[in-house]
Amino acid sequence: MNCGRFLPNWYLEKIKIKKLKILKIFTIIFFILDLILIDMIMINRNKVNTISNETNEKIVSLKANVDKKAKLHSSNTETLNTFLKFEEDIYKNIDFKSLNIEKRNIDIKFNINPVDFSVFIKKIEDTNKFNITYINDLHKNDSLSNKNDDNSSEIRLQLK
Repeated sequence: MNCGRFLPNWYLEKIKIKKLKILKIFTIIFFILDLILIDMIMINRNKVNTISNETNEKIVSLKANVDKKAKLHSSNTETLNTFLKFEEDIYKNIDFKSLNIEKRNIDIKFNINPVDFSVFIKKIEDTNKFNITYINDLHKNDSLSNKNDDNSSEIRLQLK
């Protein structure tokens, strides 16, 4: 017997053994719960990774579609902007046979007398928003205009 205790040794050892058994059972249960939680975390991590990969693939494909639409929209906007610039600066009191606007290029065919043609060219140069890339004036040569009934002139412009 110990000095401070009045309990027999066999009883103290029995209590000690019970405490060790309870401690061992508690650690085994805790270890099993820990393994279960770790397995659940690993399974969920795999699920999260697969879902993340799937969403990333979808996002990439959606971004590609948006980029294609944006490029298409920007080219359409570019054509519209070119037309609006042409309309606000040049397109006044002139009857065009054909007017083709594609992106930054404008092809114009029209019947106009030589005086108005030079005024029209001067007007384009004064606006300083277009580069003249091609001019076909059938009024330069009067013999050519007499032979041909269609006195159409042609100009190609490009937006600066």
